[in-house]
Amino acid sequence: MARPPKPPSRKTPARSSRTALGRTLAQELSDVLRVVREHPAAFPQAADRTRISLSLESGARLELEVTGRPWTGPAAEEEGHVCLFHELVEPTFEAFASIDDLDLAASAKAGAQNLQEQFPNDVKFTSGRRSIERQASAMAPNVAKNRKWIEQTYKASPQRTALQKWVDDHPTATTAAAIAAGLEGVMKSWTEAQQRNFSRHITGDAFDVQPVAGAQGEKIKQAIAKLPKLNWHTFQEGGLEIWHAQFDT
Repeated sequence: MARPPKPPSRKTPARSSRTALGRTLAQELSDVLRVVREHPAAFPQAADRTRISLSLESGARLELEVTGRPWTGPAAEEEGHVCLFHELVEPTFEAFASIDDLDLAASAKAGAQNLQEQFPNDVKFTSGRRSIERQASAMAPNVAKNRKWIEQTYKASPQRTALQKWVDDHPTATTAAAIAAGLEGVMKSWTEAQQRNFSRHITGDAFDVQPVAGAQGEKIKQAIAKLPKLNWHTFQEGGLEIWHAQFDT
């Protein structure tokens, strides 16, 4: 059986640092997909899942996964962007981080390394240390859907009460952006100990893992429950499937 031809070499002209910094991730991906569009014979044409791994200049790595119906040809180009897939059904984009990218404190980092060593092909980390801004942004979309989400998700504490009170006192804040701004304002007034008491993500003492289905997923759950210095773990938060583990220092 003849092998498919290799994709033709495509060298990108050198760009000045100013030009490179001005390009968006969407533009960079558009360039990648343009090569696929121009040389279809060199690429599979019946894939219903595609994963793209990117190494960013900052040293971080970004992994995108797209699922949908098999590829039937590139859609028409709109506004300078190329759409590789046609008639995607509920496409999903997932970003995973390396352990170093998670910026974890010592105990949580050791737990993450332990888990990845046991399941190197299955464990994907979705969240680690979060700034106050990122913590607020992560919570806001859930609050926008359910005004009692904070109360129903986090353990009872003065910090939980303060955040829920802000939500209750601002019924006109309905967008995720408005809610995130309000929650961030509340959390910025907290000490580090108060931040940690509410969410150990803020202090780097917690990480989340992408849920895994089937028997392998059950093995990973059991392994999470046995990690050293584990403080608490859960696989459901506020009605959502979220695999979360947090640690003592």
